[in-house]
Amino acid sequence: MKKLKVFLLLSFLFVISAGPLMAQRYKSENLFYLTSSLDGFQSFKEHASEISIVVPAVYNVDGYGVIAGSLDHRIMDIAKKNGVKVMPLIGTMNQKNIHNLLSDSASRARMINMMLYLAKENNYYGWQLDLENIHLTDRDNYTSFFKQAADSLHKYGFKISMAVVKFDRPTPEPGHSVSYTRYVYENWRGAFDIKALAKASDFLSLMTYDENTAQTPPGPVAGIPWMEKIVKYFLSEGIPAQKISFGIPSYSDYWYPTYSEKSGGHATRSEISYRKAEDLINRFNAPVHWMSKQGVDYTYWYDNGVFNWLFLENTKSFETKLALLPKYHFRGISVWVLGTEDPGIWKVLKRKTEPVKYH
Repeated sequence: MKKLKVFLLLSFLFVISAGPLMAQRYKSENLFYLTSSLDGFQSFKEHASEISIVVPAVYNVDGYGVIAGSLDHRIMDIAKKNGVKVMPLIGTMNQKNIHNLLSDSASRARMINMMLYLAKENNYYGWQLDLENIHLTDRDNYTSFFKQAADSLHKYGFKISMAVVKFDRPTPEPGHSVSYTRYVYENWRGAFDIKALAKASDFLSLMTYDENTAQTPPGPVAGIPWMEKIVKYFLSEGIPAQKISFGIPSYSDYWYPTYSEKSGGHATRSEISYRKAEDLINRFNAPVHWMSKQGVDYTYWYDNGVFNWLFLENTKSFETKLALLPKYHFRGISVWVLGTEDPGIWKVLKRKTEPVKYH
C-alpha cells in the first residue's frame, strides 16, 4: 500500500511538472516537401515520426494533361510505418503548357482521370497542385479547373490542396520598379482567386518564402514582417486559418557574382542547404549577424573584389517562424524542403508541436 502511495505521488508530480511543457505543444499538421535527393530521403527516413503529410515533388504535367513521374516505393513504406499520409505534388512553370491545359476540356479531363487512377493505384492521400507562372488571363480557367478536379477527387474520398504563391494585395506592389511589379502580378500572382480556391480545396499551402529572388537585391528568404503581411491579407479575405498551411523555408539564400554569354557578368542567387551555408561561413570566416526584426541570420564577405551575401535559415529562424503557428491558429506548416534543413529544427518541432497523424 505504501509503495502504491509513493507511485501515485510520483506520477502526480510528473504530471504537474510536465504539464507546462505539454501545454506548449501545438497540434499541427506538419507537411514537408520531398524531392528525389538522397539527403531528402534520409531526412524523411529519420524524422517521419514528426511529419503528418509528405509531399513528394515527383510529378509534372504538360499542356495535354499528361502526368509523368514516379515515386520511390521506399517513401510509401516509411510513410505507412509512421502514420504519414502521402500527397504528391503535380507541378509545372511552363506558361504556354498551363494555358493549353486550362483552356482545353479534353486536356483537363485527361489530367483529372490520371490523377484519380494514380491515387487509387498507389493509395495516395490526394494531390497538391503547384502550377506557377500562370498568366492572369487564365485566372477563371484555373479556378474552374481546380473546382472540377476537387469535385472529382472528393467524390472518391481523396484530398486536394494547392501551393499558392505569395502576395498580399489584389493589385501589383507599389514602388518605383513599376515594370517588375507589373510583370510579377501579371505572370505569378494575378491568376489566384484565393477565396474560390480556398473554398474548393481541403487546404492551401501558403508559400510564405522567396521574399527575395535572383531578380531582386539580397534579402531574407522569409522575413517575419513580410510573412505576417501575407498572412493578414489572406485572413482579411475570409480564408479560414484552419485552411492555411503556413509555409516555412528550410533552405538558405546565397548571392554571388557569375557570368554567362547571354547576360555577361551579373549577380545571381542560389538556394542552398544549411550544410552548404555552414561550409561557406567557415571557409570565409564570415561573422553571422542576427536581424531581430526580420527573425533571420545573415552574413557577407569580400571575395574576388565583390561582396557575397548569405541569408540563413537555421534552428533559430525556424523557431521564430514556428511561433506564428499558435498566434494565428493555422492548421499547420508546409516546409520546403527535406534535406536542406538545419538538423536542430527537429528538436524544436518535437518540443513545440504535436504532429497530426492520420491512421
